[in-house]
Amino acid sequence: MTPASRSIRLEGRDIAYLLRRSDRRTIGFSIGHDGLKVTAPRRVSERDIERALASKSGWILAKLDAWSARPAPRTLDLVDGAVLPWLGGEISLRLDPTGVRTSVRRDDDGLVLRHDPDLSGELRVRTLTAALQRFYTRQGQALMAPRVEAYAAQLGRPVRKVIVRDQKRRWGSCAADGTIRLNWRLMGFPEALIDYVCAHEAAHLVEHNHSPAYWRVVAGLMPDWRARRDRMRADADRWVAF
Repeated sequence: MTPASRSIRLEGRDIAYLLRRSDRRTIGFSIGHDGLKVTAPRRVSERDIERALASKSGWILAKLDAWSARPAPRTLDLVDGAVLPWLGGEISLRLDPTGVRTSVRRDDDGLVLRHDPDLSGELRVRTLTAALQRFYTRQGQALMAPRVEAYAAQLGRPVRKVIVRDQKRRWGSCAADGTIRLNWRLMGFPEALIDYVCAHEAAHLVEHNHSPAYWRVVAGLMPDWRARRDRMRADADRWVAF
């Protein structure tokens, strides 16, 4: 269902939000650079949703203010010489309009994106962006899967599969069957933070929750996990490009 735009007055401020209905059992809130989003069960009335928003008004306003003070996420400008995040640093992008098939390769100077010169407009943006995402995904699979497997081996737990994919909301997840999924955008992060996410998800093979017991498992793999987590939370936007 397409989210619907709504607004509510909280503590004297008019706050816009997007409302989406789902099969979830409770009302959920998420806040980011794009504002407040509310996900609610289909059976819940809008009056109940507004009551829930009012009850969380202090938290919502504080989070919105905190996000507004942070720099906006970097956006990808598909031009020759563009700079992309790469393992906590930057890598340059060179466009090569001499190909029929769109492809990305790495050379000594950065990334080379070869594409059809006849591509234009929105189709060009979609095609080139998809090619870059595939490249990041392949590189992420090669880098992160062995790290997850190494942490799992330390725990004596098998990993069914490691999948690097597009995930809009999560850096990683661990399914009950032992499949671990990681976000390709992690390839923009420093390797120390990539390691944190890999260890975080591997620990869920032992404790599929965020209980004190779970965090003890994480600490056994990575004693400085708190510092890495805090850095990731504070600086994540600078490594997200597209």
